[in-house]
Amino acid sequence: MTDTDGMEHGMAQDRIALLLADAAQEIETGPAPVAAVVRGGRRRRARRWAVTAVAAAVVAGGTVGAVTVLPDRDAASPADRGAGGQPVDEPVMSTVGSGTRDGGTWSVNAKVWPAPRDRSEAVRQMKAMADWGFTPVTSGSPSDLIGRTSYFISRAYQKGAGAPTFRLVASDTVAELPHPKGTEIHVFTKPLTPGSGAQSLAVGMVATTARQVTCHWKDGRTTTADLAPADTPTSPTDATIGYVRGFPTANWFFCAAPGRTAYKSAEVTE
Repeated sequence: MTDTDGMEHGMAQDRIALLLADAAQEIETGPAPVAAVVRGGRRRRARRWAVTAVAAAVVAGGTVGAVTVLPDRDAASPADRGAGGQPVDEPVMSTVGSGTRDGGTWSVNAKVWPAPRDRSEAVRQMKAMADWGFTPVTSGSPSDLIGRTSYFISRAYQKGAGAPTFRLVASDTVAELPHPKGTEIHVFTKPLTPGSGAQSLAVGMVATTARQVTCHWKDGRTTTADLAPADTPTSPTDATIGYVRGFPTANWFFCAAPGRTAYKSAEVTE
C-alpha cells in the first residue's frame, strides 16, 4: 500500500464532482463509461454528453442530488467483465467526502478497479488506468493485475475558475482487499489544499463494524467522524465514515482539520 503524492490529470468525472459539491451540496458519482478499445468512439461521445449535461445543470443553478453517468447501449458484454462482474476498463467510483476551504472546493474520491481474469483483460485495464493518469502498484507488467483488485484514493481541489488539482492519497493492487477488524485503523494524511505543508486531511480504513472515529490534531482539538447511513449522498462536512463501492471489506473515513492545525493521531472510539 502506498501513500505517495502525485498529480492526476484528465479526470472529467472528478471535476464534475467538484462542481456538484459546490452547487448542489451533495455528491454521489456512479461508474463512468471509460471506453473499451473497440467501442471507444461511441462510448466517448456518450461520456462527453453526460458530463456536458451535468455541467450545464450545475451552471444553470439546478440542484442535483445524485449523478450516475451511464454507459450507452454498447456497454461491455459479460465476456468483457472482470471477476466481480464489473467491466475491467471502468473503475467503480465513490465520493468519500467533500467540503470547502480557503475559498475553494475539495473532495476525496475513490476508484476501485475489478480484478482482470486473464492477460487480455489486464492489458485493457492497464491502458484504461493510464487514460485516467493512474499507475497500479505492480512491477509494470499487465500480468501482475490478473486476479488482483486496484484502488486509488485521491484528493481534488478547485478554486474559482481555475483548473482542479489532484493529489493521490493512497493506492494499492492486491489479491485480497484489506479487511480491518475491531478497532484496527489505517490512516493516510495529506494537505487539504495545494501549497499547504500541513497534513490537515486524514483519510483511512476501518472495520465495517466501526461506528465512530476520533481524529486528534496537534493544537489539541478533535474531530469526530460518525458512520453515515447506507445509501446517503455525501454532503459537505468535516468528517464522516462511509461505504466505498467495490470495497466491501472495509469502510473509509476522512477528517478535515479545523483551521491551520495538522494531524496527530486517530482512533476508533465506537
